[in-house]
Amino acid sequence: MYICMCNPFTDKELDSALKNDNVRKRPSDIYKACTGGEKPCCGTCICEIRDRICAHNEETFLLAAE
Repeated sequence: MYICMCNPFTDKELDSALKNDNVRKRPSDIYKACTGGEKPCCGTCICEIRDRICAHNEETFLLAAE
């Protein structure tokens, strides 16, 4: 599924960026990692990126707590 239509990238690319330890887990850094350094145009994808960062962080926290 496409997350961003302005600078197209998919949910798989977003998940890959989230799993990459070299990418900081901030929306701007995730966006740059998925688009090759482009800046957001309309910004409608930022909410989805934030939601996925939160879900990733919660999952990571739960795995660390086990």
